[in-house]
Amino acid sequence: MSCKPGAAGSDHIRREYVLNPITALVFYRSSTDGRQYLLAGEDTDIKIYDVRTSRLCGQLPVFRAQSIHGISVPPGDASQHGLILVWGGHSIKVLPRDSLEDVIPSRDGSPDAAHGAVEARAPDWIFDACVSPFGDNRLILLTAHNEAILAHVDSSRNTLVFDSTKSPSRPILYSGNLSWTSTDCVLVAAGTVFGEILVWKCHLDESLEHSRDSELLFVFTGHEGSIFGVHISPEIRTSTGDTLRLLASCSDDRTIRIWDITERHGKWAQTRQEYETHISDARETGFGNNVEDTADDNIPAGCVAIAMGHISRIWQVEFPQAQALAQISNVVEIYSFGEDATAQKWNLSLGQTAKLTHESTFSNHSGKHIWSHATTSTTSGDLLVATGGADGKIALMGADTSMFLPETLRNGKSSAADDVVERGKAVAWSLEDVTQACQGTEMPEGRPDDIPNSQLSKSLSEKPKGPREAFNRYTFVSDKRLLAATNSGRVFVGTFQNTINWSELNLPDEIGQVVFSHALLGTSVANAMALLGTTSGEIYYFDEIGAPSLQLLTKIDGKVAQIFCLSNATKSHVKQIEVLAPDENPSAPKKSHIEYLVTTLRSNQAAIIQVNPDDMTTRCLEVTLEAGFMVTAAAFSQDCLVIGSRKGTVAVFQLGDDTYHLLFTFVVQINEAITSVLPLRSRGGQSHNYVLSTCRDGKYRTHEIATGRGQADAVLLHATQPPFVSSVEGAWFSDSGDLVLCGFRSHNFVVWNETRRDEVATVSCGGSSRSYAWTPRAGLADGFRFVFTKAGQMHVFSQALDPHRTLKPGGHGREIKTASVSGRYVATAAEDTVIRIWEYGKDAAAAGEKRLRCVAALERHAAGIQALRWHGDEYLFSSAGNEEFFAWRIRRLDSDDFAGLAVVCEAVFPDRTEIGDARITDFDVVDDDDERDDNGHHPRLRISMALSNSTLQTYVYSCPSGFRLLDRATYTGACLTQIRHLDRDHVLTAATDGHLAVYAMNGRDTDVDVNSADSRLPIVVTKLHQSTIKALDLRRVSHVAGMSEYVVVTGGDDNALGFAHISLSLPLSTAGTTTTAISPTATVVVESKAIVRSAHAAAITGVSLAPPDDDNNDALIAVTSSNDQRVRVWRLGGWRRKQQQPLSARLLEERYSSVADVGDLEVFDDVDGDERGGEGRSESAEVENKGGDNSRSKSKVVVVGVGIEIWELGR
Repeated sequence: MSCKPGAAGSDHIRREYVLNPITALVFYRSSTDGRQYLLAGEDTDIKIYDVRTSRLCGQLPVFRAQSIHGISVPPGDASQHGLILVWGGHSIKVLPRDSLEDVIPSRDGSPDAAHGAVEARAPDWIFDACVSPFGDNRLILLTAHNEAILAHVDSSRNTLVFDSTKSPSRPILYSGNLSWTSTDCVLVAAGTVFGEILVWKCHLDESLEHSRDSELLFVFTGHEGSIFGVHISPEIRTSTGDTLRLLASCSDDRTIRIWDITERHGKWAQTRQEYETHISDARETGFGNNVEDTADDNIPAGCVAIAMGHISRIWQVEFPQAQALAQISNVVEIYSFGEDATAQKWNLSLGQTAKLTHESTFSNHSGKHIWSHATTSTTSGDLLVATGGADGKIALMGADTSMFLPETLRNGKSSAADDVVERGKAVAWSLEDVTQACQGTEMPEGRPDDIPNSQLSKSLSEKPKGPREAFNRYTFVSDKRLLAATNSGRVFVGTFQNTINWSELNLPDEIGQVVFSHALLGTSVANAMALLGTTSGEIYYFDEIGAPSLQLLTKIDGKVAQIFCLSNATKSHVKQIEVLAPDENPSAPKKSHIEYLVTTLRSNQAAIIQVNPDDMTTRCLEVTLEAGFMVTAAAFSQDCLVIGSRKGTVAVFQLGDDTYHLLFTFVVQINEAITSVLPLRSRGGQSHNYVLSTCRDGKYRTHEIATGRGQADAVLLHATQPPFVSSVEGAWFSDSGDLVLCGFRSHNFVVWNETRRDEVATVSCGGSSRSYAWTPRAGLADGFRFVFTKAGQMHVFSQALDPHRTLKPGGHGREIKTASVSGRYVATAAEDTVIRIWEYGKDAAAAGEKRLRCVAALERHAAGIQALRWHGDEYLFSSAGNEEFFAWRIRRLDSDDFAGLAVVCEAVFPDRTEIGDARITDFDVVDDDDERDDNGHHPRLRISMALSNSTLQTYVYSCPSGFRLLDRATYTGACLTQIRHLDRDHVLTAATDGHLAVYAMNGRDTDVDVNSADSRLPIVVTKLHQSTIKALDLRRVSHVAGMSEYVVVTGGDDNALGFAHISLSLPLSTAGTTTTAISPTATVVVESKAIVRSAHAAAITGVSLAPPDDDNNDALIAVTSSNDQRVRVWRLGGWRRKQQQPLSARLLEERYSSVADVGDLEVFDDVDGDERGGEGRSESAEVENKGGDNSRSKSKVVVVGVGIEIWELGR
């Protein structure tokens, strides 16, 4: 087959968007505006983010085809007119500071290259590099063989000059760190592949003898694996006046070790020369005697502390350079970053015996690997830590969070400004503490107002002897007011200011235990009021606006069991029921009431109490529950009263004549309590009645309640299990519109932002078997308060802001194996078994540039996902190992509250083999002839699957009927890797033996036993590749008089690109071409085939055919991707019968791809606002442009692997 090169300088493909691992980070303070920025190495470019606003301010291209591994900015004043050093692999680029300053102010566009930049290539792989802090244009590199290369920038020639190379020995390194100690000396720490750590001095004074230009100070052993990270501390002055310099190291053995590398004089200096001579011979290979055998016992250097951390390998460790040593406690902070995608904070206590203790863990990334980090100090002196992960996310943590507040809050212009700058606290109060505070007694010195989340304070008073009174009920009147009750009926009100001010409320004697109303979750409260019920049926109210006292509201029959707030005047998404009092004038303006549902013990009678907030008059409406229905949640949703039970059922009521009548009940999850019910507002004038419920089974669900036209039913639209909890206890929408969930994970209370998919806070409370309450905080998207009982005490936790901030959202933290595109949505699945659905469109926060925004994450697969397919925008199908196959129903709700996609797993494939361990390697979906089922509501689809055990099988699927086996066949002993429908009844397969095969899978042959796979043979088999076919796409290019023609393109493990021209005729016909086979239903002919050898330098793992070029209908465009990290565009010709020419392929363009380990590639049409009805991977549109629509947009190419790329395909 001919393969012709394309024209030089063509622009057939342009990268439009990339989301891949963050490989380098460094903080940078602008000399122009003084703001703090973060420079992020994202593949070949540096992206510049404003730390406070999270805005992407600019992008600077650095390398052409090399990812950035590190960025060095000189510290302090040296950076004002200094250089910025960027490196990756062998490549080096030195940027003048002005090149960054020019990009930051304008977001109009990024320059093609940094002006005045100097680029060079180092002789070896670079592990660390550092710009001189003395402003003399010097820099130093540390390479993979422990060589320090001194270089300088020659401004006159705009070149980088390598001056000298110094090394005490040349072992193979895995890590290294450089630290300038003076203008003529650099301290070097090097971690070897064989588990040793070398510490040496590099003298830069050229007047020294060659033998003294490098001085080996220490060789440490002890780690049981390769040294992945080393870091040299700044000089540390202890409270005793000593000055220390330490080294931190991390390894494959999951330990962090601290080494003393302080240079001392006296006897240590006298033994230095002997020490160097004794150990130098073993340094070249990394093998040698253990340091304990070679070092002199009088050398006071060695491992001073050790600790084990993380659950897998530790990649990096750092002493933050900006931290101030605590002079009293002699505590130094250390951070580690690991393969487990966590950052961990450690405290090193420098007492008589050093001790390394774990302080906290930050789980801000998904999947695996934190690849980069940076630290700096803020203007307030706090330490700010940035981390970049394999998921493409950049997270900030550790600083004074007030810097991230909106201007109105930071300037104190909000009602929340009195305490918004507080950090997460957990303050413990005993009953005696609260009583003393009510009496005005001054609390003991050292009040625990600033206890961190991880350390709950102990009681300030002695515990009473014997049985005692304790707190057992809580409710929040608002985010500023808390009610707490004891088991004897005493009630206290706490007011949040800089601390909590307590007062006790007066109640009648012997009131006994009380029940508080469950608050209506949300941050906007017009009438902040709470109810209190007693065992004798009295209901009191506490009004935040009035005097701090309890007033009798009404009395009911029976013992009050639960009280639920159902409505509030400002809750626009809650249906307000307006009723007239008996003496009220119908023409007078109606009043808005507040409703409460009150249940009683051992009774199926409940009541709706309507409260007029103006005069506190009430009206009672009856609600009759089913026998044994124990209420756990309730809310109004439009004209329905929705009540959840402990047994997992939901009852829906409507108001009749002063009584709520039961319409119907439905089961959410048997024997799992419904913990909350949250109505969703409909968009525009829509009348959809959406209800979101949370459940103890760890899921939240959305139902649509239909009560019109004589029907009463609830349709499940969305069900998902967030990764953060074992039980979900509540949900609310923050002021920013994000869906926030809370619940318990083991002994922790967790708050989770489902919209952003990150953890807002974790509070160690002891688990769910205790009394607790929580409330969001007004004006603070991540603010909330949580009160709970633990060890007989009341603990109050307050948070204003998330302790970590997402500077840039990410995606999968593992390699993406497959992708599928429907016109509007991109679905990806990774090795973490998570399916993410993205919406690709313009992002106002990024100056209108197109971005991928995750709108759903599906976590149900337990085995590795193999393939994804869309069918329109309505269905997504996924297959995996262990014969897992799921049908996902996708909807977009017409709701102003819920911004994501509503997804429910509609069906699970039941027809597994007896062993059930095969992989469904690929599948395809087409419409059946009867496009809808018998009811006309659900599509009827035909699904063909290829299994790793060489079986292919076809099913008819619809929602009511499930999967019905239509046909089954067996290939050979080779594993099937690809399958596509040619038409409804015929499928094309590819296998590990490099062959293509066509089968008739229609189930119409009555002599065929569908349960016997051996009875079905392929119509035609043809060899195309030498080994495995890893990728396949096809396009129907004509359909005339019962005859269809297809162009098939394949990518192989043999690095080759294959093509085949196949015709399929119905009914039987004869053809005089090379390969012909006849089935009882069709004639299949391989008209021609060809292959391009060495189409890539590695296996081709992604291939897709683009929609045809309108200017040349005789040619098709194919796009391929490979593990060589190249994307290639090909033009295919010669497949037209009229051309009478052999198949040919012309390489139009090749581009470097930032995606490593490519798993899949797909071409799709990107039409703004257009929802394409199907996927272009089978029975795609014909080449002929019927109608000549010139409005069709340019095609896009999505490439997935270690990251995601989207390219624009030119015409």
